[in-house]
Amino acid sequence: MNQIKKLGKYKMHLSSITIKNFKSIKDFTFLLTEYTPLVGYNNAGKSNILEAIKWLLNKSSLDKTYFNTTDSPIEISGRVEGISEEILSQLPTAQRNSIAPYIIDEKLDIKRVQPTPSVPVKNINLEVKKVNETNWTANRNGLDAALKSLFPEPIEIAAMENAAEDAGKFKTTTTIGKLIAEIMAPIEENHTTAITEALNSLKNKFEADGNDRATELTNFDTEATAKLQEYFPGISIKLHVPTPIIKEVFKGGTLKVYENEIGRELTSYGHGTQRSVQMTLIQHLADIKRGTESRASNTLLLIDEPELYLHPQAIEQVRSGLKVLAQNGYQVVFTTHSPQMIPSEDIKHTLLVRKNETEGTHARERLINAVQEAEAEAVSQFELLFSLENANQILFSEKVLLAEGKTEKRLLPYIYNKYHNKTLGQSKIAFTELGGSANTYKSMLVLNRMNLPCKAIVDLDFAFKEASRNGLLQDGQSDSDFLICKNKFSENSDISLSEDGLPKKDGFLTASQAYEWLAEQTDVQENIQNLHEKLKSKNVWLWTKGAIEKHLSLTSKTEQAWALFKRRLYREEFDDVITDEYVISLLEWLEEV
Repeated sequence: MNQIKKLGKYKMHLSSITIKNFKSIKDFTFLLTEYTPLVGYNNAGKSNILEAIKWLLNKSSLDKTYFNTTDSPIEISGRVEGISEEILSQLPTAQRNSIAPYIIDEKLDIKRVQPTPSVPVKNINLEVKKVNETNWTANRNGLDAALKSLFPEPIEIAAMENAAEDAGKFKTTTTIGKLIAEIMAPIEENHTTAITEALNSLKNKFEADGNDRATELTNFDTEATAKLQEYFPGISIKLHVPTPIIKEVFKGGTLKVYENEIGRELTSYGHGTQRSVQMTLIQHLADIKRGTESRASNTLLLIDEPELYLHPQAIEQVRSGLKVLAQNGYQVVFTTHSPQMIPSEDIKHTLLVRKNETEGTHARERLINAVQEAEAEAVSQFELLFSLENANQILFSEKVLLAEGKTEKRLLPYIYNKYHNKTLGQSKIAFTELGGSANTYKSMLVLNRMNLPCKAIVDLDFAFKEASRNGLLQDGQSDSDFLICKNKFSENSDISLSEDGLPKKDGFLTASQAYEWLAEQTDVQENIQNLHEKLKSKNVWLWTKGAIEKHLSLTSKTEQAWALFKRRLYREEFDDVITDEYVISLLEWLEEV
């Protein structure tokens, strides 16, 4: 196989994969980047995505267990991006000619098809097409070889494979064996001369044509030949001990674990140690590649649950190592159940994998795409994305609860737990603090586009600012409840009003105090309740007393006040601490789908 030379920072990668009829995946296109986490509950089919990627790049005959239905073929297609002229120029002529006509804007579509279970490998077709066309061309000479040059055989690490064999023995067929080969390559290159000289010395001593053979071998040659010539004159024999080639020297290497200077086989340790050794090799490979020139060819690293058996600090080290590899010649795709594996900056490209009877295994829309569809302005896109990126729990939940205030974030999880006798996490609800109401509506749009059910909790001012502006309420001029409440502000001279007739923060009463005053006015209670019901129908809970603090009888928004409230919640009966019916109603509302 042609080895493509290293270039500057690479950008070639598999940008998408469309999988049809493969295990639990009926027909879906998954978008990929250089570093793609896959998140989903057990049995959602995440591992099937990794297997499909590997099969696209490294064909094998699949039996019937791989077919979603044996009535249809397995078809897996992918788009490769970043195939530059510089990369193409390094391919052998036949390989270059097989794919160059189909590359448009440095992009190429490839597809592998297996018509029926267990067919011979030669009947598994590799097809190619231009990205702007629909017709595929099959079996072009050099196509498979060109693909292997661009994408060497993927390195796959399954969640529950034999880690002891993988890390303890240097086998080219094991996944860690491939990693060791990557690590050993520069060692082999740097010490070739010294090893060759040592092997030549052995060759002279032990091989049949050596010029300095061992005395014992020479004696054997002489004595055995004398006996043989009694039967076949003119024929001689020599004992030949072949000298290993350089690669065979390294293939004999193993890993041993030392504790208190005593070396033991890896099989004598538990799963945690075995998995740690696997991930250590990945981290070490990342350290070797860090800061080096990236290569034009791209090795896919496919890992199922890299955090398995590891403690939190080790998980962070593995995550960091994978990020380094993704920047230095590897494309990393991995499954995970750990929020630690997905920091805020990676949420936008994470795939939320789900499975149902109708669609099979599929992915919800990525956060980055949903934000772009919900917000046209680039600056606002960034602000909205940042507010949601800080909530990686949304990736591991089935429902999302948005809140704009710190009091909700600090106290509601405990109130919910006390009332329902279960946590928000047990209910698969992610609680996200947005730090203000401005992004509430757009965040809900984004989450809805991601097919993530969501609800929001907002202060009273939201109804007059964001709700009417974003269409959650009718236009202020046509909503009588809105107008009656808005006009009420003008009756209080301590409230300074802006041009839109709503409170400003620089009056004798602050804006938040103005809304609390409004909530206390008896003649608008029905109107506020009507606004509450209107927003509730849009999955938004409006605090009718202005903010949550009034409903919880809190006099301040301080750590001390929150701590005292939590202490009461732990020590006293629920009904003695929570006396406001709206809080009870909220807790019931959160349970509704």
